[in-house]
Amino acid sequence: MTMLSLRQIRRILLMLLPLMLAMPVGLGVLLLRAAAHTGNGEAWAVAWMLAFVVGLPVTLVALAIAGAMQGHARVSRIVPFTGGKIPEVGQ
Repeated sequence: MTMLSLRQIRRILLMLLPLMLAMPVGLGVLLLRAAAHTGNGEAWAVAWMLAFVVGLPVTLVALAIAGAMQGHARVSRIVPFTGGKIPEVGQ
């Protein structure tokens, strides 16, 4: 049995991420449909509850992904392209 590297684990989780995000959203849609059949007041109450129970975790994951992508872009910008000069080095 071989151990998975951190990069392999991240790739596996990245492939599973859409499924993990779609499940709570799908359940939320089912709950909202069921509440809409019972009445307007219940539908609004369920919609507010879903905004926090489903919306906040999905937003946190999306912000974490955006932050990681921005951090990766920032790190790659520090190193100049081949043949480029680093300003104020050795002066």
